[in-house]
Amino acid sequence: MLRVIRVLLVGLVLPLGALAAVGGGALLMGEGRWGWGIAAFVGAVVVGVVALWGIFTMFVPGAGEEAAGIGWVSGFVLVFAAVFVGGIGVPGWMTLAGAEAVRCEVVSVDDGVWEDGVDGKYVTYSHVLACPGGYPATYHVNEQYVGTVDLLVDPDREVAPEDLRAAEFMAALGSWGGLPLAGLLVLLSTGRAIYWFRTSGPSSRVPAPRS
Repeated sequence: MLRVIRVLLVGLVLPLGALAAVGGGALLMGEGRWGWGIAAFVGAVVVGVVALWGIFTMFVPGAGEEAAGIGWVSGFVLVFAAVFVGGIGVPGWMTLAGAEAVRCEVVSVDDGVWEDGVDGKYVTYSHVLACPGGYPATYHVNEQYVGTVDLLVDPDREVAPEDLRAAEFMAALGSWGGLPLAGLLVLLSTGRAIYWFRTSGPSSRVPAPRS
């Protein structure tokens, strides 16, 4: 029974717990609860270290050499999954919470203005819109729309449609990057745990040769 519990801890509970703590910390910080958010991130680091130690050793003294490769790979995957989930995905998902999709008619659009950005120059097009409820009246984006445009809007009008567009990209990046990495982490940790379970039992021991 203890061996089964150890397999569940190493294979599922600790890796997923570390990612959940990262996501929870990002969520708390996004709500302005910095103290609890920092505490959650510290807990995530602790749980993550314990999770990797479990993958390396299965909490067996002297073990670990046979799992060094999968242990290091799991460490890299855990770090990148945490970045995608906590640093990119959660802020995007929080910003999109409560947003509504609307279709607006493009009344007019200018020829664009060149602006300086981090990756160089880009063009921003200013659109004049006719939207349900009269909001938003304008939309500034690096694409030129004609006819109609589908937007995400904040009913409380606290987050601009341009910011919601950026949040939509962050949310998609968090989903497409973080969730597959989280799945890969669980696959690695579960594979390691099952391998240990099958090779460490009494039935797996090779009998000593007769003299």
